[in-house]
Amino acid sequence: MTDIDRLLIGMALACMWIGGYATGRGRPARALVAWADWHYTIAPRSDPRFWIAAPIVAAAVCCLWAFRPRRDRQRALPTHTPSRLSDRRTPKEGHPQ
Repeated sequence: MTDIDRLLIGMALACMWIGGYATGRGRPARALVAWADWHYTIAPRSDPRFWIAAPIVAAAVCCLWAFRPRRDRQRALPTHTPSRLSDRRTPKEGHPQ
């Protein structure tokens, strides 16, 4: 491996790091999906923005389905109702309710 190869690899790694950092900070995918969701739900089907937004929304749904699948949740433990809340005594005479 020559010095130029090492320099090119170093430059490529630096560009990947800077690009990844900028993408993580800017979150362009989130902004694009928010734009597409807005136009998919608001724009009429005759509007070209609807047809531009439709594949973006479909891709976002596929990514959610692939990377965040729904997992079966465990049922919560039964809760104990305190006696003061479940006590249904009738009010005594002369006492307001």
